[in-house]
Amino acid sequence: MKKHILVGRMLLIAFVFVIATSSASAAGRKYGLFVGINAYGGDSNLKGCVNDVTKMREAMMTNYGFAAADTTLLTDAAATRAAILTNLKKYQTLARAGDLFLFDYSGHGTLWPDAYSEEIDETKLIYMEQTNDKGEVEVLYPRATYDSAIVPVDADSYSSGKAWGNLILDDELYAIFSALTRKGVQVVLISDSCHSGTIDKAKSSEYKKREIALVTIFGVKKYSDLKLKKPRKTRRVTLPPAKGLYLTLTGSKDDEFSLDASFRGVPMGLFTATLLTKLPVSAGLRAVMTYEELMREVSRAVAEQAVKWDSNQHPQLNFDYGNPKALVFSVPAVR
Repeated sequence: MKKHILVGRMLLIAFVFVIATSSASAAGRKYGLFVGINAYGGDSNLKGCVNDVTKMREAMMTNYGFAAADTTLLTDAAATRAAILTNLKKYQTLARAGDLFLFDYSGHGTLWPDAYSEEIDETKLIYMEQTNDKGEVEVLYPRATYDSAIVPVDADSYSSGKAWGNLILDDELYAIFSALTRKGVQVVLISDSCHSGTIDKAKSSEYKKREIALVTIFGVKKYSDLKLKKPRKTRRVTLPPAKGLYLTLTGSKDDEFSLDASFRGVPMGLFTATLLTKLPVSAGLRAVMTYEELMREVSRAVAEQAVKWDSNQHPQLNFDYGNPKALVFSVPAVR
């Protein structure tokens, strides 16, 4: 009888251990979606974006505890609007309180008039112009408020049914990210792209700007030729707090461009290449470096290099809805 009781207790202990181990492994998972696009077509092609996200994913798996099975890599033809949003929503469903979700995007960025979006929420007025090959000043964006947008490989299609075609607006990204943070998930967005601000005249043709104007995307010659239509329903919104769990690391200021260049013969974005060199590798440094400290070093190094290339670029850490003193790529405390 005592033998049966002993065996029963051992089985019970083993069962509890399995459950505890399973729960521990399920907590604090790290998910990542990595999207890089070079092959936009013609003069819009870039060179370093696929390398950016491939190398960033490798760094996350090697040094920061990301499992390959918990990440997705979308490049070039695979990086459509539908594929990007489907995967973002997949991780929105999978991630739980105490997890980390990283969205790393490298490619073109652009602007969409806020008045023609479904959520009227922008307040910053933007005016953009550039000088063409004839020395004439052309207006890229009239003075107005704009949403920033990432540019999927099929951005010029209207298969989404949205007025903005297959662009992905910051409103759409925020809806997904804020749903994650409300569950207690730490969200980190890394964007090595241009998406707003005044034109900066980079002088060297060796380095390409990661910005593409709406007129280029939709195949017209000037902004006034765009046949913009307002969505059937629009609403004015004030963005709700994201529970202090949303951080963005961007390649440049609003009035600058992120540069696509080459480093030791390898095409990459200046921001991403620098970020990877500054990310701590040793366990000791990973245990103490914060996003604030990391981006301070990255911004300084990028700015110094950009000046050498007759340009201006200052990577930014936006922490309006997050904690800049959190350790880099760490999971949050369960709330």
